Amino acid sequence: MTDWNTYREIEDLLFREAHLLDERRFHEWLDLFADDAIYILPLRENLQGDVPPAGHPVIKDDKDMLRARVHALHSGHTNAETPPSMTCHMVANVVVDEVSQGEAAVRSAFMIRQVRKQHDEAWWTGRRHDALRLESGGWKIFRREVLLDATILPRGIHIFF
Repeated sequence: MTDWNTYREIEDLLFREAHLLDERRFHEWLDLFADDAIYILPLRENLQGDVPPAGHPVIKDDKDMLRARVHALHSGHTNAETPPSMTCHMVANVVVDEVSQGEAAVRSAFMIRQVRKQHDEAWWTGRRHDALRLESGGWKIFRREVLLDATILPRGIHIFF
C-alpha cells in the first residue's frame, strides 16, 4: 500500500502534466521526463487471448525525439497542427501499484478531447502505464506506455497522451 503523501505527489504530477499539455507548455511538460525516458504507443489489435502487439509501435520515442516533436509543434511546421489543436486532457483512476527504491509503477486512465480548426473533433481514450523515478526531490517519468482504446487511427497523431 502506497502512503498517502507519495500517492498525492504522483497524482499531482499527472494532473499538472495534463494542464501543461492543454496550455501547450510543452517545454515544461518535457521537464517531467527523465533524460533516459521512453514514450511508447504500441499498435493494438482486437485478438482473442493474451497476444502481444504485432509489429512496430506507432510511436517509440526517447527524450530527444520528444524534444524534436515539441520543437516541430512550436515551429508551426506541422501541417496536422496548423492551427494548433485545442485539447482537454482528463486523467483518472490513478493507481500506484508499487513504490520501491525511489521508483514507482503507476496506471491511469485518460480521456482527451481534441478540436482542430473549430470543427474537427476527436475523442481519445485509453490507459497509461508509467514508470516514475525520484530525481532531484521530484518524480520524473522514465517510461510511459500509452494504450489507446482504438485499433484504427483516424489520422496522424500529433498530440501527447
